[in-house]
Amino acid sequence: MEEKKAERSVNTPTDPLPHSHNAEELHVKQNHIRIATVTAMAALTFGLAAPMASAVEAHRNQPAASTAADSLLPTADDVRDLISRMRANGADHSLIQEFELYAKQLESADTKGDQRILGSTTIIRKLIVAGIRHGGQWAGKIVGKLHKKSGEFLKHNGNKIADIIEDVEGWSETALTVALVKGGVPTDIAKDIAHAIMLIA
Repeated sequence: MEEKKAERSVNTPTDPLPHSHNAEELHVKQNHIRIATVTAMAALTFGLAAPMASAVEAHRNQPAASTAADSLLPTADDVRDLISRMRANGADHSLIQEFELYAKQLESADTKGDQRILGSTTIIRKLIVAGIRHGGQWAGKIVGKLHKKSGEFLKHNGNKIADIIEDVEGWSETALTVALVKGGVPTDIAKDIAHAIMLIA
């Protein structure tokens, strides 16, 4: 009887190591799952946050650019100041009349706020050419957007620059820059002037 008990004792598995080994494997697997889950969530969060940050940044930049352009648009006073200079310089009477009508439109109730005047793009381009040619308070706003070197060049070469840009059909920053460079304006100054013009045109 004692021999059988001893035999059973030998054959009965009492070593706890296999159970401990399985528990350790399970713990490692669970850790791996947790790490994978955290990594996936972080990637998802970053993936969503990055475009959102870009969108917010773009939205922040929009009003600033819009405000800068709006501040350069001519007011009725700007146009009338230009008209007085054009009269003094003996400019084309029909163009002066066109600008006078535009000044009245700017003051009318129908064109206040964000509403655009029909054909304003064309008249703005004519005003830009005239402003560069004859100077005045509105031309001063444009010069204020230029680097000092470009501003000085524009002050001393207004007629030349006005003649060049007046002949450009499709206005764009590139088209104006190319035309100005071909007309003898230094490249860096041409780029600066073209950029300032297209903030308004």
